[in-house]
Amino acid sequence: MAFLIDPAFAGMGFPVHVGMLDYDVAVAPASEGLKLSVKEGCDMRMEELMGEAASTDPVIAAVRMAFKLTGKDPSRYRPSSEALTRRVVAGKGLYAVNNVVDSGNLVSLVTGLPVGCYDADKVEGDMLLRVGLEGENYDGVGRGAINLEGLPVLFDDKGPFGSPFSDSGRTAVTEATRRIYFVLYGLNVDVAHVEAAAEIADTLITAYCQDREQAEA
Repeated sequence: MAFLIDPAFAGMGFPVHVGMLDYDVAVAPASEGLKLSVKEGCDMRMEELMGEAASTDPVIAAVRMAFKLTGKDPSRYRPSSEALTRRVVAGKGLYAVNNVVDSGNLVSLVTGLPVGCYDADKVEGDMLLRVGLEGENYDGVGRGAINLEGLPVLFDDKGPFGSPFSDSGRTAVTEATRRIYFVLYGLNVDVAHVEAAAEIADTLITAYCQDREQAEA
């Protein structure tokens, strides 16, 4: 399996640095340790923003600009990291789904990068990141049909399945998932920041998502 980036991004005026990690996982409800990490991440983010809008975060602002340059209005289609941060700033906390998704959401919250967690066994062939075209769509998790035109989108041999806006149900992580691809969308973001986010992701996934006994503790 290869991860490919459409060369067309080179002419859009912003850098693209995508991180991809793969893991064997044991999907379960979040452990108490992960719940505490999520709470600490939310508290830290609220303290950092001091009541300011999520879009004032420099990483989120950079990803929003990338959306504009690919042809999507980021005020209507917010980067997933912005949506999560807005939720936390509003005092609602992060969604509790499972240890893998919760870890991904925490990485996205504390780094400002959109993150995708995908069931690797449901991805077929190579992965390609390109801008969605007119008429392309998929059913987003909890969102219904999503118009992908103008969004950076991940494709495999079966079609589109993920984006830094919202992912599809086809490759969603469930209790049956045994292997994941963890993707960090560094759109208009320095590669060093993506690498740092990957280290955070590796720490969380290794600690809370790989060993079944620990994951279910």
